[in-house]
Amino acid sequence: MPERQTILTTCTRDCPDACGIVAHVTSGKLVGLTGAKEHEITRSFLCRKAINFIRRVYSPERVLKPRRKVNGVWQDLEWDEALTLIAEETKKNIERYGSLSILHYQGAGSLGALKMLQKRFFNLLGGVTEAVGSLCGGAGIAGQTQDFGYRTCHDPLDLLNSRLIIIWGRNPSETNMHLIPILKSAQANGTKIILIDPVNTDTSSFCNIHIKPNPGMDGYLALGLAKVILEVGNVDMDFINNCAEDFDGYLALVNSFDLKSLSALSGVSVENIQQLADLYSKTKPAAIICGWGLQRYEWGAETFRLIDALGAITGNIGVSGGGVNHGRDESGYFNESVKGKEFAKHKREIPKPLLGEAIKMLDDPPIKMAFINGANPLNQSPDIKSVIEAFEKIDFVVVFEQFMTDTAERADVVLPVTTFLEETNIVGSYWHSFVGLVNPAIEPVGEVRTDLEIYQGLAELLGIGHEMAGTAEDWIRKIIRPLNRSGITLEALKKKPHIRIAEIPAVAFKDRVFKTPSGKFKFITEFSAPRFTTDDYPLVLLSTHSRLWLHSQLMPEDHAHTPVARVSPITAKQFGIGDGEDANIVSPVGSVKVVVKYDEGIKENVIRTEQGRWYKYNQSMNHLVPAIMSRKGQNACYYQTAVRLEKGQPSKER
Repeated sequence: MPERQTILTTCTRDCPDACGIVAHVTSGKLVGLTGAKEHEITRSFLCRKAINFIRRVYSPERVLKPRRKVNGVWQDLEWDEALTLIAEETKKNIERYGSLSILHYQGAGSLGALKMLQKRFFNLLGGVTEAVGSLCGGAGIAGQTQDFGYRTCHDPLDLLNSRLIIIWGRNPSETNMHLIPILKSAQANGTKIILIDPVNTDTSSFCNIHIKPNPGMDGYLALGLAKVILEVGNVDMDFINNCAEDFDGYLALVNSFDLKSLSALSGVSVENIQQLADLYSKTKPAAIICGWGLQRYEWGAETFRLIDALGAITGNIGVSGGGVNHGRDESGYFNESVKGKEFAKHKREIPKPLLGEAIKMLDDPPIKMAFINGANPLNQSPDIKSVIEAFEKIDFVVVFEQFMTDTAERADVVLPVTTFLEETNIVGSYWHSFVGLVNPAIEPVGEVRTDLEIYQGLAELLGIGHEMAGTAEDWIRKIIRPLNRSGITLEALKKKPHIRIAEIPAVAFKDRVFKTPSGKFKFITEFSAPRFTTDDYPLVLLSTHSRLWLHSQLMPEDHAHTPVARVSPITAKQFGIGDGEDANIVSPVGSVKVVVKYDEGIKENVIRTEQGRWYKYNQSMNHLVPAIMSRKGQNACYYQTAVRLEKGQPSKER
């Protein structure tokens, strides 16, 4: 009989759910993944992205040995050869140009806490140029930090205490699946669910009301709601007078607009604004759940602040069932001293959203070498062409990868790394309050190694091995040391892999004391969101997440079909394009071929596509996205992309 095992582990991918997973293994081979029954959030089920991960582990396209590009041709290397080559290049560049000539780009391909040790390695080199900022969440974090002093959220299960829930710019059916049962349970008990999103999604199918604003104009909708609420007087003056500051400036901002103008700017009728304002201000407690679509504009942080203000004026801050919820720092309760910042003599940072131009502008010293971990910047960055041009000028690029992605193809050396199912780690969630142990379900496939093992090997060759030494479990013990006081130890996690952090309150800001300089909630006092479409490019491109893969973690065979662009029939017909016909989406920086599908649920003048497809297959939507960064939070502004549709053959531009 084949030997059968079940291993409890935790998903480390860039998703708020951080699911507890049961890995089913037969004779050493992974045969199934199911949700952990005892995990309060996961509750026995997983999304398709997790279930399909077995295909990724055993794909014939997976990189299983180190590779080096020689005269444009990839050759396999032994590990000793690869590490020696990289160590020599590292020494050479530090001696000639200094450690700042090395770029380190770390992404969120894995949220495992051991990935913090990558920072330690580069700090031990003396400090390198780090790519910082966010391709996803920085603007929302910045906005809520201005208002509250830091970003946090209510426990997901506290939504069961809400009488009204507004889901704003979030599609949990595809990006936060374990929120759905909570929402439906609340709804079954009489809670109204309202969705604010320019497009129909699976989430909209069960919501009581669906409001469709113009993309990027949510701030004007929030101002419209505030105007109605303030005029009617459904406000919490106790909170405003005793727990907040700058209310007069906020009131002046609201009063600087009339409701008709706010309706026109937001694309939401006056009647719908009044209806929603009445529901939100009179139904207590009411929660708002903000998503990531809201912040993909230059004014993303300000949009969040205007929504925060709605919670403040209605008295929904610090009360059970209320709050303006986006997320929290998944590593904030770990021991970040393991990063070894004290070893860095130098520091230089460049913003991820402007990566290509930022690299080109550096000359003292220029970037001569790059390390890429858990990221695919030549796919996920805005204005990919600019990033490619910048990377072509870097002498030596090392990429840690599982597949020959767009970034890996342009590397000099590719090092094969483990998936979370082949390694030991620890992970938190940026939504719920459970810490999860990551246990290896199977032995590593081929010759793949963990990031920690690779950096430890390089450290030995560079004479800093003693500072990186230790097993994964040794480092986990150090990383979770701040949690020991609440009984979370490695030994406890081995007995029960998913433990709630008791110190995280179920209700955020219950004491109504904030970490702002004044200790009070801070109202926003200025806002502007300019129109970004033009006569030549009158449509807005929303490149949303796929339900089948996460970011660019799809595989070569997933590119067999032309990307689909979902468009309102009215919009498509304006460009003379029929349902199912080929077309091109064209922006000022690029063009991509698509198949147009009519979708009555898409707001007019909007195109919805999936993000993450690869540039080397001519399918990346980020080829269309200009390099724009948010005013606060160093966030990429993906949705601030004005485009048009063209019928016929694809453009020759690439």
